Amino acid sequence: MDLIFRKVDITSEKDIREFGETMDALTSHAEDTELLKKKIAKTNANEDEYLMVAEDRESGRICGSLYAMVMGDFCAECKPFMLVENVAVHKDFQRRGIGKAMFAELEKWAKEKDAHYLMLTSSLNRTDAHEFYRAMDYTEAKGFKKYF
Repeated sequence: MDLIFRKVDITSEKDIREFGETMDALTSHAEDTELLKKKIAKTNANEDEYLMVAEDRESGRICGSLYAMVMGDFCAECKPFMLVENVAVHKDFQRRGIGKAMFAELEKWAKEKDAHYLMLTSSLNRTDAHEFYRAMDYTEAKGFKKYF
């Protein structure tokens, strides 16, 4: 599959719709389109954040997405690390190498940002995703969340 990696175009209703449909692989997508567009615009403007979408070159369809943010660190050499969230592949495109290709592209960006490591979060019930991450040489570490 030939993929294009890019940011979400907030002026494109198609992009907003297809991004939302892709996010449905994780949870229901944001219903407030204007709020979503504002959040995406803010993210797109920040050089240390990347809301990546994978677009199938042939169909022009957004088929995957992930969100990454460069985080400062004060340990060792004070190199930043990268936090990865909201990794999703549209249900119609799963098991075609899209996740692997997105992570390869993300790791290039992480190296450009001189990140020391990537840290990603995943819900406990996403066991298929956990197997994928292990296959990509990510090691499991314990973490905690508190929702408000």
